[in-house]
Amino acid sequence: MTADFERLARAIHLDVETIANGDGWIVTGGLTPHLVSGSACDCIDFGVRGTPCKHVLAVALRRGDPDVLETLRLLVPLPRRRRSPSDA
Repeated sequence: MTADFERLARAIHLDVETIANGDGWIVTGGLTPHLVSGSACDCIDFGVRGTPCKHVLAVALRRGDPDVLETLRLLVPLPRRRRSPSDA
């Protein structure tokens, strides 16, 4: 699954809960909770664009999707390592 930076940045702040029967996820944190099932979401953004919305990406992050995690790594650079006196 590919992710664009803007949607992924918004997905980081959402809460994801598994539905009791295991058939999907409830994503909250915005104005309205949304249902994500598989790679589909009931939000307007997904319905219009048909590409992963922030809710689908939040679930992908929760599940540890390697492609989405790699995109996140590109979005958030790793902190620089401080030089110690022994590095000189």
